[in-house]
Amino acid sequence: MYELQKETYLGNSKNSFTTEHGISVVETEYRQKVYEGWHSHHNAHITYFLKGGTTEKRRSGSETLGAGSLLFYHSDELHLNKNTLFPSRNINIEVSAHLLQELNFSEALIEKSVHNTIYTKFLILKIFKETLTADAYSADTITMLFSQLSDCNHHSEHFHKSPLWVKNLKEFLNDCWNINPTLNELAQILQLNPITISKHFPRYFGCTFGEYMRRLKIERSLVLIQDQSIPLTEIALECGFSDQSHFIRTFKTQTGFLPKQFQKL
Repeated sequence: MYELQKETYLGNSKNSFTTEHGISVVETEYRQKVYEGWHSHHNAHITYFLKGGTTEKRRSGSETLGAGSLLFYHSDELHLNKNTLFPSRNINIEVSAHLLQELNFSEALIEKSVHNTIYTKFLILKIFKETLTADAYSADTITMLFSQLSDCNHHSEHFHKSPLWVKNLKEFLNDCWNINPTLNELAQILQLNPITISKHFPRYFGCTFGEYMRRLKIERSLVLIQDQSIPLTEIALECGFSDQSHFIRTFKTQTGFLPKQFQKL
């Protein structure tokens, strides 16, 4: 059992970018077996599993994770990984205790924001895209993007206290992500006035109805797009977009990448 220091991970670190404010973005790759014992990291961090996967074990239990999964690690939190798929690639967003203090963030707040999986995934991808751009504005942009996790948590708290129809609506939308229901159709299913849904949707979901549906569709496309044998036109249609150009524009808006750029990561 041992503690890994700043910007250090068990895999091979391909790219890293550190801001003067205390955020480190580290891309790691796993092509062969690494240490599988208990270990921890000095700084808190979020890991986005870009490709591959692993079995993650902590004191509270274990879970199997694949491409598109998110995990939050508290500073000095013990964990181990087994049955890693090769190759695997992760994006790690690491934050110093000093920056958390400056932003008035707690580790608990970041952990809660990760529960809003879709929004946090897209923030991480936009942060990662900035590290590839790496110009004079990237460091400040990364800090601004990271600070948006507080907004994510704010809407999650509203959702937690929401009426039953809101939770039923979310379940329905996540199950039927590849269709395009109207507010009138949703109102009939939930036995509500469509104005009620329209009025309260942003409070509980943190965005408009249309924006939420686009996020769902793009999230589903993230795994599909890794398979380079599937044409973008087919992915666009499968994810409920009327045409490929609409899919490409929406993908870039949500993730910062064009689909073909993301495919090559």
